[in-house]
Amino acid sequence: MIPKNSEIRFEVTTNCNYNCTICCRRALMRRLELMSLETFKFLLDRITNETDQYSACTFSGFGEPMLDPTLIQKIEYATKRGMKALILTNASLLTMEKFRQFNDLGVISIRVSFYGNSPTVYNKIHGIEDPYAFNNIKNTLTEICRARRNTKILLTYNVEKGVNEDDEKQWIEYWKDKADLIEVWRPHNWVYGKEYRKVQDKLVPTCGRPFKGPLQIQVDGTVNMCCFDFNGKLTLGDLKSQTLREIFDSPIYKKIVHCHTTGDFESSGLICEKCDQRNMDKSNVMIYNSKFDITERVKRVSTTYQEIVE
Repeated sequence: MIPKNSEIRFEVTTNCNYNCTICCRRALMRRLELMSLETFKFLLDRITNETDQYSACTFSGFGEPMLDPTLIQKIEYATKRGMKALILTNASLLTMEKFRQFNDLGVISIRVSFYGNSPTVYNKIHGIEDPYAFNNIKNTLTEICRARRNTKILLTYNVEKGVNEDDEKQWIEYWKDKADLIEVWRPHNWVYGKEYRKVQDKLVPTCGRPFKGPLQIQVDGTVNMCCFDFNGKLTLGDLKSQTLREIFDSPIYKKIVHCHTTGDFESSGLICEKCDQRNMDKSNVMIYNSKFDITERVKRVSTTYQEIVE
């Protein structure tokens, strides 16, 4: 059973030029590498030749996609295969010229992690030491937002207590009438990597991802069940040598589905057992959304906004 979702997520690199405090890159054990253009084409062809259920291709993962020198060519290839392209980025390498290329290619949206409203706070939470980064990115995004374009700009702000919480209201005020969508969140856990939310006593049986989640392709061509699984503990198979049907007929996938159907994770060894994505009460995870009702937004993925939790 291939999960009922129309989105493929490609992790084109595990390299990143930031070291954000809410991220768990320090615990990353996978190799730092880049997916070649040839591998990307092979994997996308393999998927689209097997099934026509996918119509969106998101460039995201545990690295900064704009560090990939072949990103433009990958987007071109994806769009020629009938895919709608989306990008998740920190925007540190985004220029007006590059944005025009993305816009001309028909990229649907660029989702930017932008967690501060001053150079000092921005540098602290994003783990960099560049006195010009904040103003350069802010000015570029402002110029893009004012331009005539089809590609939407979506901005995300994660609030970390004691770091950037005092910037939140000013950030909202500045961007709410400029960007196409802005969201303010409290950070999620990274299962065993970072803990920001209490795992509640009352948990729902499933987060929905095994049944309705996007197809997660890691930089090495493996398929992972979940985007929060940064070290690949829920790896289902290898798309370089297996079909999707073989991967989603694997013992590990069947085990995950069984646990998410019954809600019984005891002795399963799955990282899902103590994951905050199964919290029953999600009323405090989102602080602000400029377009969506918050109670509905938390049921959807942060890319195509498809619903994964009923």
